[in-house]
Amino acid sequence: MIHVVLDTNIYRSNPSRNNLNFQAIEKLANAGWLKLHIPYVVEREFQTQQREIYSKDLEKAQSGLSCLSRKQLSPEVLEIINLLKAQLEAESENILLDAEKQLADWAESIDANRYPLCLDQAHTALEAYFHGFPPFKAPKIRDDIPDSFVVQAINKLCLENGDIHLVAGDKKVRDAFSERKSVTVYKDLSDFIESEIIQNELKDIDLLGNIEEIKLALQAYEDECSDISTRISSDVGEAIVGRKISDPSIPDDNNEATIYGYDSADEIEFDFTELAYYGNGQFGFPFSLKTMVSAIYYIYKADYYCMDDGPSVTDHNDHYFEAEDEFEVIVTGAVSITIDRDKINMDEFSECIDQESIAIDEVQSIDLSK
Repeated sequence: MIHVVLDTNIYRSNPSRNNLNFQAIEKLANAGWLKLHIPYVVEREFQTQQREIYSKDLEKAQSGLSCLSRKQLSPEVLEIINLLKAQLEAESENILLDAEKQLADWAESIDANRYPLCLDQAHTALEAYFHGFPPFKAPKIRDDIPDSFVVQAINKLCLENGDIHLVAGDKKVRDAFSERKSVTVYKDLSDFIESEIIQNELKDIDLLGNIEEIKLALQAYEDECSDISTRISSDVGEAIVGRKISDPSIPDDNNEATIYGYDSADEIEFDFTELAYYGNGQFGFPFSLKTMVSAIYYIYKADYYCMDDGPSVTDHNDHYFEAEDEFEVIVTGAVSITIDRDKINMDEFSECIDQESIAIDEVQSIDLSK
């Protein structure tokens, strides 16, 4: 059995844990081949971050209902709005507790091990803080205290379980084990899932044959039918609405704009050579495309008046305009597709594909086209 620890940022990258990488974790865990370990600090960091996100959403919902209650509406409708507002206020804490509970429920569903904070970990973590041991770069750097508790938890797991596979986006945590032969580190979850040891196990679990043949068959299928590009073109707009574009050229205080509209997609490309298997007949591979999007951002009024050719704006408040503009962007991400692994026929490959399964698994980046 392989023993795995995921750092907080890995859970934060997909809070719902519903992409192909987390589905692969679930499959391997439920097959009894993988054991996930969740240290206390990782769990609480993620839970409190989620609580903060949900709190902001609740505040927005309350604010929206408050605004509606001040509009010119019939007494009956206003009564309903005030009732909803009161119910939301009464249930807010239960909603936040339920949001925190999701990780624990998921951990239980895959028989993961959750660990309370113990005295030994606290002692060694604080000793590392005072002496500047990894992950600290120097003594008494307070920002790294949570990472120190994570490192000590992993050290304890190594003593109890032997080899550990650690997935951590935080370089300090990875560097703490750079010389540790019993800990294999990965920068992100896809690196771990696509590693030889995991891919081999997934293939064994699902009795998958030669993935190279499937890569060629998928390429031929797309060349002949264009079904994958058609689905991605249809779905990408809704996948990016609400997402932010970041670029120094955007005259927003944070150089960000929020997408609210989109045009048709162009130059759709797939990299079938990077096809990865996630178990249960599910495959994923990268895509990229170009599209025009409409986005809004907020521009300081004094800055706007200094522009020679400013964007279309409307008044937002005393200090800012709300600006609307169009941008050509390059979108990258991953496509998921399911193949009936029990009836694979390379000569009639289209019959093996679940057409309804073709979907954008995740959008990884949205950048301005240069």
